[in-house]
Amino acid sequence: MGKILDYIQEQGSGKYTLYHTKKMSLDENLPETLDYDDKPATQIAKSPFAESNQSRVRTIRISDEYIEATTPIFFYFLDGSRHIYKIDDIAIGRKIYPVLAGQIIVGCCQRPSRDIFKKLVVENKIVIAMPDDFDLDDENKGGNFCRLYCEKINMEMEKVPFLKEHNIKLNQMLLYKTDGHDDLLKGKDKYRSRAQALIQNEMTDSEQLVVKELCKRHLLDDEHFLIKDGSIDYNPRYSNMSSTEFALLHQNYRHVVGVSKRFDPELMNDFEGNRLSKTISNLKPFERTKVYEYQSEYSQSYYAVWYLRLRNSDFRETPVSDIVKCEMVLDDKGAMIDTEIIDIISANLIREAFPVCYGNDARWANHLYPVYLTESFCKSQYLDKEVIYKIF
Repeated sequence: MGKILDYIQEQGSGKYTLYHTKKMSLDENLPETLDYDDKPATQIAKSPFAESNQSRVRTIRISDEYIEATTPIFFYFLDGSRHIYKIDDIAIGRKIYPVLAGQIIVGCCQRPSRDIFKKLVVENKIVIAMPDDFDLDDENKGGNFCRLYCEKINMEMEKVPFLKEHNIKLNQMLLYKTDGHDDLLKGKDKYRSRAQALIQNEMTDSEQLVVKELCKRHLLDDEHFLIKDGSIDYNPRYSNMSSTEFALLHQNYRHVVGVSKRFDPELMNDFEGNRLSKTISNLKPFERTKVYEYQSEYSQSYYAVWYLRLRNSDFRETPVSDIVKCEMVLDDKGAMIDTEIIDIISANLIREAFPVCYGNDARWANHLYPVYLTESFCKSQYLDKEVIYKIF
C-alpha cells in the first residue's frame, strides 16, 4: 500500500525528520475515565421551568395509554464517533512533535416506516493531525496549504489499486498549535492532546453539518424529528469552524432532541433549589422530571432539559441505569416548549427503547434501539487499524 508518511518525508527535502516510531491506537491505550456528555454543573440556585405547564411538581408520569396512542415522530437518528491513532513523531527545527491520524464516522439513518431502517447520510473521513510548524510556506498559511497538500497525497494514493478500488484517501490535514498556552491541555502530552482535540472537533463539526444538510433538504419539521445521540450543547471553543459559521448552526436544531446515556445527575438544581440527582434517581418507570431551562456556560445558548426513565428494569447497575437526559434548544431565555410536545417526545422515546439490545451493549438499559442500530452501522464503516497503519 501507499505510505503517506513516506511521501511527506520525501517532500520535506530535509526540512524535517520522521522517525517511524511505533503506531498505536490511542483509544485502546488511554485509561478509562468517567466521561459525561454534560458540561460543568450550573451555579443557578433555582432552575426556571422551560415547559408551558408551570405546576410545581417534581415528576410527571407518561401513562401506558398515552404511550400506546402516540403517533411516531422520530424518523432520523444521528451518531458520530472516531478512532484516533498515534502514527509517528516528526522533528521540525529543534522540537519533536507527535503525528496523529483519525478515522471519523458520522452516520444518519432514516426510518420511513416501522419496517424500513436504512442509511441516509454517512460521512467517512480519514484525517491527519500535524503541528502547525509543518506549514513552512509563510505565504500560503492554513487551510489552503492543507487542501493542496492533501490533493498531492491523494494523487499518489490513487496509484495504488487497493486504495483506489476502495476509495480510501486522506480527506483532511489538521494543524494543531505549537505555541501559546491552554490551561486544559497542560503536561508532557500537551501536543498529543491538542492533536486529539482537533480530530474530536472535526467529528462534532461534521455532526452539526449533517443536521444542517437535513434542514437544507427540508427533512425536519413538526412531524419528523431527529434523535442525536448525546448532548446538543456544542462548545464553540471545541470547533474547527469560524465563530460566525458555528453560531449559525444553532438554528438548525428546532426539531432535534439530544439524548444522552451518560450524564452528571448533579448538573442542575430544581425549581426549589435542590439538586436534581435524588429526583432523577427516584424516577419510576415511564416517569420524567419537569423540564428546566439550562444556559450553556460556553455558548450562552439556552436549552430545555429533562430526564426520563425508559423502562421497568428488574435489575439496575446504578440508580440511573435506564434513565436518559433529553435536550432541546430554546430560542432565548424564558422561552417555553409546550408540555404536550414534551409528553409526545417522551412517549416516543419510551417506545424507541424497545426492542432491547440486552447482551449486545453494556449500556443496553438506557439505549434507544434505533440509536443502537445507527451506532452499529457507524462502527461497521471503520477500517481495520492494520489498514490505517499500512496507509500511513
